[in-house]
Amino acid sequence: MPLGDAVEDRAGPRQQRLVLGLSAALLASLGLMLPHAALPLTPLTHISGMYGAATAMIDLATFWLLASSPTRHRSHTLIAAAYLFGGLMAVLHVLTFPGAVLSEGPVIGSPHAVSLLFILWRAGFAAFILWAVLAARQPPRAAPGGRSAAPLWAAVLAVAAAFTVSQLSNAAAVLSVGGREMFGAVSVVGSYASAVLAVVATLAILQARLFERTLFAWLVFVLVAEAAGVWFSTFSGGRYTLAWYAARVEGLAANTVVLILLARHFRGLQMRLRETVSVLQLRTEGLQAEIHRRESAEVELAHAKKLEAVGQLGAGLAHDLNNILQVVTARLLILQRRAGSVVDADVEVIRRNVRKADALTRQLTLVSGRRSHQASPLDLGAALPTLTEGLKALLGAQHTLQVDIPAGLPPIAVDALELEIALTNLVTNARDAMPEGGRLEIAATLRPGASERVDLQVRDSGSGMSPELLERAFEPFFTTKDFGKGTGLGLPQVRGFVSASGGSVSVESQPGRGTVVTMTFPVKAPQRPAPAIALPATVLLVDDNDDVREASAQLLAAAGCIVRQTASAAEALALLAGDFAPDLLITDIVMPGELDGLALAQRARALRPALAIVLVTGYSDAVASARTHGLPVVRKPYDLAALHKALA
Repeated sequence: MPLGDAVEDRAGPRQQRLVLGLSAALLASLGLMLPHAALPLTPLTHISGMYGAATAMIDLATFWLLASSPTRHRSHTLIAAAYLFGGLMAVLHVLTFPGAVLSEGPVIGSPHAVSLLFILWRAGFAAFILWAVLAARQPPRAAPGGRSAAPLWAAVLAVAAAFTVSQLSNAAAVLSVGGREMFGAVSVVGSYASAVLAVVATLAILQARLFERTLFAWLVFVLVAEAAGVWFSTFSGGRYTLAWYAARVEGLAANTVVLILLARHFRGLQMRLRETVSVLQLRTEGLQAEIHRRESAEVELAHAKKLEAVGQLGAGLAHDLNNILQVVTARLLILQRRAGSVVDADVEVIRRNVRKADALTRQLTLVSGRRSHQASPLDLGAALPTLTEGLKALLGAQHTLQVDIPAGLPPIAVDALELEIALTNLVTNARDAMPEGGRLEIAATLRPGASERVDLQVRDSGSGMSPELLERAFEPFFTTKDFGKGTGLGLPQVRGFVSASGGSVSVESQPGRGTVVTMTFPVKAPQRPAPAIALPATVLLVDDNDDVREASAQLLAAAGCIVRQTASAAEALALLAGDFAPDLLITDIVMPGELDGLALAQRARALRPALAIVLVTGYSDAVASARTHGLPVVRKPYDLAALHKALA
């Protein structure tokens, strides 16, 4: 773009050549008209009005664009002041020129003032540009409150002073010679002086090397046109000559150049602003997406921390409660052997409640995914009818339960006890959602595909859930039930159990249309059961809890084992390093001291490679590590059957 886009842009060689070329063309055109400069033409007084009005609009528009520029350099303020001065003087030129507006004379002032006013107009504009050149040679500085407005006030005061001076003297009045309006001596001298001042300002721009800047380069063209036009018009000797008309046309063209330059500059700014807004909008959208992602991550992190807290709470409770349950289980078996069948009914009630307590501790640990899942192939067709009997006891007479299990359904790999807990939780929720009665269905279907899966659905005709409640359905401890009627661990246990089984769970529900919970499990090929192995004769039992250790020792002794007890891993290692050679080591995993049960097992294996080892625990994060070392783990509360299975 030959005019450049920005006021502070560097004027390249092409732009400089264009300025010089246009200046040369302007001078050449005047040179061609020079022999005919004094040629008189028809007097058109309204031409001065049109010229002044057009110049005023151009100069004031240029002033406004310069004043609106974001730059704070003083030279730009002075150039803006020059165009403000020129615009206001153009307005005065229209109002004081006889016949420009009113046919009988000027609008204001003396009719003899217009020539002197014109001289002061051209000289004042060149003087302001020269002032701007001097300021441009100084380093940039800003006024304390922003750009200084002093040059603009100076321009306004200069206009007022010029008008006042022009009204005090008629020394520059034109002379009427043979019916023509000819310039007097003062007009000629003043006009040539203003042309010389424009030439001086041009040379100052070139000497200060400001010609390399876009705005000053085009001001050179304006000043050349000013100097040449004023000189050419004065050289013609009077008004309404060819030179007088030509000078005004060239003056308008020269002033329009800077207006076009600034207009293109602001158009470029607007386009860049639009592009910047588009970029900012895209970045804002990206930032909003990132904020949303981070908020989601924070919610997930908070949820994970909540689950971690639940897991830690569950781990501690599970360890302590299962130790207690181990004592109850072992003493119960001993009591049943001593008392015989007369206590069978009572024993069964105690066992059932022990299983419920065990299920509660499993829920606490399974919710957070911390508990090691003890899965084995399960035939739903064989297991569900048995489970159904226990589930019916949860329902009232106003509820109906239907179980639909197709024949030939392949087995799934799950923990049978946790499946029972999950179904118990779902049936309990369904019952509470149908206080007036309703229909409950449990159905299993095979979902064929690249890897076969089994869907186990629990469907009720209850009140359903709103989208807000559905969104929080799996949140631990969240419940809509009355205080004391729900723990908020039912559905979280279901999700934890299904996830631990390698499956997925989904819930579909609408208010008034019931709820469907679908648990999806991978198919597991059945395994041939391992043959039962009898308990070894001599057992070393290690547990820091005295009651648990004593109850477990009596349980083993009742099975015919010779049991030696220790309360710490250090004592057990001392026995193994000596003459005592047991056939089986049963050790708790969680024990105080430097050595836990896993470390004891590893050292015992090094001392006696043939020693059979079984780890027992109420709860421990070390279960997975133990199994990677090939060590069987039995969960408390355990009985003799669990020990047989572990040894097998």
